[in-house]
Amino acid sequence: MTDCPQSVSFLVPEINPTANYTITFQGITVEECNSSWCYSVSVVGNPGLSHWVLGVFELCPELLTEKLLSVTRNGVELEEGTGYEPGTSDGVFGIKFEVGLEAEESLVTYCITLEGVYEKTSVDVAVKGGRTPAQKKEDALCGPSCEVVEMCSTCQAATDLLESIALQEAGLAHIINAEGEKIQAALSIENVSIADLVAINQSVADILTKITKLEMMLEFKLEEINRLDCPDCPNCPSI
Repeated sequence: MTDCPQSVSFLVPEINPTANYTITFQGITVEECNSSWCYSVSVVGNPGLSHWVLGVFELCPELLTEKLLSVTRNGVELEEGTGYEPGTSDGVFGIKFEVGLEAEESLVTYCITLEGVYEKTSVDVAVKGGRTPAQKKEDALCGPSCEVVEMCSTCQAATDLLESIALQEAGLAHIINAEGEKIQAALSIENVSIADLVAINQSVADILTKITKLEMMLEFKLEEINRLDCPDCPNCPSI
């Protein structure tokens, strides 16, 4: 996964600053195929933070429309239009967090939850404090990219093993059906001898014994698959 900045700071205003804003990437949490991207924000000095913008690539605007599930501030969900606004603000395309921080306010956590899991990348960030001009920094912080995280090797291995078991079971079913047809064919022969029927029966019994042994092996194989630690989500993040 791509390296990207974990934290970014802004001196506000840029000339003769009286405040320092720090935004820190806290990481990604994945649950039921959805990924939550969280950031802690702090303000030291005055003015307070009016709003800030987390950048998203314009190449994948669906992250802000179809894939955006929720936006929260300290665990409280924000409403679009009042708490946050997707689009372009202060020269950055992304999510504008309308609710900022008061001067000297302690850490506040902002999170966005997206449908799916995505690679990390460096995104632009903008801040606005009081009546001071907005500031923008490019490639300043970790954020979601357009690239979906590929299926993890454990999940793929489990899928491949299950498919192989299914194929073997289908093959065994055909063999059992063929043995049944063998017996029916023998019974339909006129003047078939008892010795021939006994021989055919023994042949079928031998085949079924081998199938039973193979079924036991497949059961052991399935038990081993159940021990694999594979998340329910098809996209397994390596974060």
